Amino acid sequence: MFIGHYGIGFALKKIEPRLSLGLLIFGAIMLDILFGLFLLTGLEHAKIVPGATVVSPFEFYDYPLSHSAVGALLWATAAFLAYWLWPKGDRTRRKRPAFVLAAAIFSHFILDVISHTPDMTIFGNNSLKLGLSLWNSLEGTMIVELGLLFIGIALYRNATSSISSSGKYGLALLVLMLIFFFIANIFGPPPPDMISVAVTMTAGQIALVALAFWVDRNRIANQSSQKL
Repeated sequence: MFIGHYGIGFALKKIEPRLSLGLLIFGAIMLDILFGLFLLTGLEHAKIVPGATVVSPFEFYDYPLSHSAVGALLWATAAFLAYWLWPKGDRTRRKRPAFVLAAAIFSHFILDVISHTPDMTIFGNNSLKLGLSLWNSLEGTMIVELGLLFIGIALYRNATSSISSSGKYGLALLVLMLIFFFIANIFGPPPPDMISVAVTMTAGQIALVALAFWVDRNRIANQSSQKL
């Protein structure tokens, strides 16, 4: 899944307005950023197989560090502890945001189980593999991914208000970029090699996270959201 993860990041701002949209989106896509880094360093592997699924030309055969259930849980737990136990500020007030951040990270595994063919392992490559194969349906993929994105955006807009043109038009730019990349990924040609995929999954998505941080700095949480 791609933009569905971003939809989760948008939606969680409604639940925890103290967290930046950039941090929430980073959490929701963190496993993909890790996967890109692990591809570049040779710790995990995948290959391009045109027609592997209807919407994705990839065969993910070795990525338990980033995308297994245990791996996702460990990354989520590490993020929870890092945010909660950060030495500055009131830790008692950071527990809820830390939990929401951890939930954003683990949500990635759940959404990928829905979209992937059975290649999502519980722990290692020899463990049980999960996958509901949404990617074998173009219509289903479009409905679920765009649905998650637009529901998330609606919740984010309900939870925040723009305080400048940057908050308004920056959000529009972020959404348009996400939709453009989503359509290009589905209908464009397969990438030339996994190195280019890895670079996109790291640098490209980090750039989108940076844009989300900038957008959120130009919006404020509505009073109704602050009371949650």
